[in-house]
Amino acid sequence: MSLIHKSLIASALLGASFAAQAITPIDTSSTPNEGFSGTVGLGLSGESGSKDEQEYSVSLLGRHVAGERTALLIVNYNYGETDDKKDEDDLFVHGRWIKNNFFSERFDWENFVQYEYDKFDDLNSRKLAGTGVRWRFASETETGLLNTTFGVGGFVEEEESESTGETESNWRGNFYGKWVWNRKGDFPFELYGRMYLQPVLDDLGDLRATANGGIKFGLTEAMSLSFDAEVEYDSEPFEEAEKTNTEYGVKLSYAF
Repeated sequence: MSLIHKSLIASALLGASFAAQAITPIDTSSTPNEGFSGTVGLGLSGESGSKDEQEYSVSLLGRHVAGERTALLIVNYNYGETDDKKDEDDLFVHGRWIKNNFFSERFDWENFVQYEYDKFDDLNSRKLAGTGVRWRFASETETGLLNTTFGVGGFVEEEESESTGETESNWRGNFYGKWVWNRKGDFPFELYGRMYLQPVLDDLGDLRATANGGIKFGLTEAMSLSFDAEVEYDSEPFEEAEKTNTEYGVKLSYAF
């Protein structure tokens, strides 16, 4: 990337506030190196005057690769206050174990566990564990490399309402697609997206869906700037929660 392009991105970053958001980080690496690697992201924003507002977000995506086995950990935490009153507090933790080429080439097996809460979306806790398979495809042209993944599986979950203490347990299907396009040339960047569909197996009308994506620019070999958006839908949320939530934000990340 040229110095001019980097300067333009840096200027846009300085002119924008870092929005704290619950957007789940996406692992855009198709061929990670052996051993430990990952990224750490930070978001900060604030306002003073007619109202005092502070928002913070911290994210971690860490992985360990040993041959065809990968252990992946994703953590995302967001906190916010307005006029000294907390108005955002949510945590997302996801662990995944993957065995590449388990059934055949590019046909993998994966197991996962997850914990999350969102105090201002009426979710005191959500715990789940599941398994599934995924298919990986890659195609390369003169302009870039496209990696696509499709996954099918299921999980068992337990959710607890923040307002009522009500607890629900369900078995859900898990269907997802992910794509990452790495553009080559003088102005390289990563464009990525992902979508999950998770219906309750004995009540397909009870559907949860998530779609998120964004674009990432490299500032240095280790630092990158990303613009992300996410839409979450739950057809049967708890009483105090909305069916649809939309979030977007800017994040500065460091790769290790």
